[in-house]
Amino acid sequence: MALYRRPPNQLLASLPQPAFDVLRPELRTVALALGEVLIESGRLLTRVYFPHSGIISSIVNLADGETIEVAMVGRCGVFGASAVLNGGSSPTGAVVEFAGTASVIDAKPFLLAVAASEPLRALLMQQQWGELVRTEQFAACNASHDLAARICRRLARMRDLALSDSLPLTQEVLARLLGVRRNSVSLVAGALQEAGVIRYTRGRIDIVDPAGLMARACECYWTNKAQGRMSGGAPPPAERRCVISSAPRRP
Repeated sequence: MALYRRPPNQLLASLPQPAFDVLRPELRTVALALGEVLIESGRLLTRVYFPHSGIISSIVNLADGETIEVAMVGRCGVFGASAVLNGGSSPTGAVVEFAGTASVIDAKPFLLAVAASEPLRALLMQQQWGELVRTEQFAACNASHDLAARICRRLARMRDLALSDSLPLTQEVLARLLGVRRNSVSLVAGALQEAGVIRYTRGRIDIVDPAGLMARACECYWTNKAQGRMSGGAPPPAERRCVISSAPRRP
């Protein structure tokens, strides 16, 4: 049987070869279909996901029926590792926001691999710290920044993770994930389209002017971008990086 090749996920790519070899026998590739629900909040998580090209949206369901996004996980990260390491129950739900593929490993062999590999444990601890920092930044962003800046931040982040200027995203879904009214999103989207930053059609938002979008994003976009560069060990090959090369630097 052919060996499982090292996939285009930044965390897996940054592992030393011996540490990756501990995971290798149990890893397999699965498709991530747009809109697929991977787990509902409170349920037992049986698999850990390392996205290659898709995006997993981590969501919280509120008592009034609202669904709010608390994180996006792409090729820079992992979904489910923290939950599995802390008892297996997922505190959030997860849905595929951008179709692609991912490496997956079942919970039991994942726990055995973590116990057997110190470099893997260290990397996951670093990743958990990064998740905590991003969650705190996200909370501060929602409390302090206006909707237009938050929408631009989110679209720019999704573009980075998807490595695509064409995003399968409706205004309705965007409003639901941000926890705001749809007409508020429509007003911002209309202004961005009029300014030539985006173009939206039914079920899709195209980024026409990436530099203009990032210039309008709140500071949290740049903070998270910097945090991503500082985490995850050695940088992956250029084609695997989570930042599109055409993205301008923040002055």
